Amino acid sequence: MTNPNSNPMPLIVDDDGSQDGMTALVYLLQNPKFEVKAITISQGIAYPKIFGTNLMRMLARLGKTGIPVGVGSETPLEGNNSFPEQFREESNSFWSPFVSLPNQALETLDSRDAATLIIDTIQQSPKPVTILATGSLTNIAEALRQEPTIINNIASLHIMGGAVFVPGNLREHLDPMIKQNQVAEFNIWVDPIAAQEVFKAASAGLKIILTTLDATNQVGFSRGDQQAWKATGTPEGIIASEFLDFALSVISGNDPLIPNPVWDLVAAINLSEPSFCNPVPLHIQVDTMGKPNTTQGQTVVIENQPPNTYVCLNPSFNNLKFGTNEIFTNE
Repeated sequence: MTNPNSNPMPLIVDDDGSQDGMTALVYLLQNPKFEVKAITISQGIAYPKIFGTNLMRMLARLGKTGIPVGVGSETPLEGNNSFPEQFREESNSFWSPFVSLPNQALETLDSRDAATLIIDTIQQSPKPVTILATGSLTNIAEALRQEPTIINNIASLHIMGGAVFVPGNLREHLDPMIKQNQVAEFNIWVDPIAAQEVFKAASAGLKIILTTLDATNQVGFSRGDQQAWKATGTPEGIIASEFLDFALSVISGNDPLIPNPVWDLVAAINLSEPSFCNPVPLHIQVDTMGKPNTTQGQTVVIENQPPNTYVCLNPSFNNLKFGTNEIFTNE
């Protein structure tokens, strides 16, 4: 994963407190192509204030300092869609006992809220900033509402979210009513108004790259990958193996025949490695009018409209020089 590039890309990572989002984050923290300039926490799986405090402890474990972390609103822009409480409790505990954290952080949370931190980071950067958003788009939408001119200094916005030509994943929700929604993906569904506002910003010049369930459904990570990440001996590889251990043990039910999709990591690799996925230009619109248990949050392709999004549908490690077990190596 070495890179001769001595001029790394400035990057903001916006996540909603998911274990796969943290895997994506540590992948990018150890990737020499990027300099993580800020981390923001959106509502979704996380209660942002609780998660932000734990994230500071994770950064201390990794020995990372000087990266401001801002927390966002505790609620979506509109409505009350939310993840199951059980998912949120796991986030609150930072997936203990699978993941261990030091008792103390080295630094405190930034005093700015997430939207303000996003705006300041973009406005103060001498180079266009890339954003990876791996949760709800609440913080991104709030930043664009407050200061739409930041689009002029955003290189691209990479999003993990949506389901275009495959079913959504709300079947994993624990509410029997919400399970009836067969078309929406969690990250978009939890704040569909924010998502639609972000996609509309493409008309003002925002370049959007979307990694969908169509793509992440095709990439799985196994116990072999988890052991290989741990064997690297690097702080990032070891903690990533702990996140994957949780996913394989809890989400996949410890079935060795079921590799686990690490959704946000796939989006991060798509950001880092352009050859990973050949993007398809589509015009995406979010259903904001349907009911939460029917079609709300669906990412709909609008025919005969100019593309507003570059959509990853078919990623492949065959296009890369490394495999799933080598993601956290330094070679």
